[in-house]
Amino acid sequence: MKDLKDLKANASYSDQYCLFGINFTVKFDSPLAREHYYNSNRHFKRYLSREESANCDTYYVIYDSQPLVIIESETVSNLQDIFLTGSNQRRFKLEKHNSYYTVTDSFLSDKSTMILKDNTCVILDTELWNSYAEHIIFNSILFQIPNHYLLHAGVVSWKDQGIVICGASNMGKSTLTLKLVESGFKFLSDEVASINLSSCELSPFPRALGFRADTLAKFPALKALNERDSTKSLNGENKWSVDIEDIYPHSLGNKCQIRYLIFLNGFSKHPKLTAISKSEVLFESLKYSRTSEEDSFKHFMAMSNVVQKAECYKFNLGDSQENVKLLKELVQNCES
Repeated sequence: MKDLKDLKANASYSDQYCLFGINFTVKFDSPLAREHYYNSNRHFKRYLSREESANCDTYYVIYDSQPLVIIESETVSNLQDIFLTGSNQRRFKLEKHNSYYTVTDSFLSDKSTMILKDNTCVILDTELWNSYAEHIIFNSILFQIPNHYLLHAGVVSWKDQGIVICGASNMGKSTLTLKLVESGFKFLSDEVASINLSSCELSPFPRALGFRADTLAKFPALKALNERDSTKSLNGENKWSVDIEDIYPHSLGNKCQIRYLIFLNGFSKHPKLTAISKSEVLFESLKYSRTSEEDSFKHFMAMSNVVQKAECYKFNLGDSQENVKLLKELVQNCES
């Protein structure tokens, strides 16, 4: 591998972004890598004025001969830290060698995917390197947002009332989220519920959506995606990426209070909502935590105020149109 100083010097493409109120710079040595990151995160791109300070964490995304990420951060000095806490600890395993760590990914049959040394990550899986680079940047920023809590969920709103839909992969969460937006709900995210713990507000997280081939067939608005090249997602599936505004213009929602917490609970002939207790919700939410904090007690304390203010349900999915109809009836009945 080339000297890191030379690699950083070749990263001539530079953009500023802001996630959860944290400003950062990403530098690239490849226009294709820059385009990939922008396509996923364009709603978080910032355009700094001359008066604004550009002093913030910098992430170098290097393609060169061996893909790697270099971080210059006052918060994260050792990249292994982000893989040893929170939900990453449940997915990735680190093996220490003399001066570096190897990282295996349990989602990919414990395949060796990365090598970490201090603030540098060499990405071994060339098919997933863009996705891993984005994952590293996202997770390093989690260390800097103590007042936010993240759940793996689809998020929509209806008349500024937030609806958080938690569900495991392949449970139908993204399809349900998109069907709701198609029928008039506002879109906040299809992957992360970003909750401000002081105000219990949901913040929009409109990163690009990724769809499997079976999902494309369910939405006429996504038909053109078949003509594009797919990319590998972090669970190894081929997915097509699209920004919500490209398919449903003016569908982005604003910050709002959480009104409903819904946990997908499998499938049945007809959709069914079942109210669940606040204590059960706290345990359920543990499964979908995306925090960098592993302490379960802190999770309970963080979520308790949020849960107390929300209506909480388990949701057995049925026909897609009936699913939407049932949720629409729920929010409309609460208006009257």
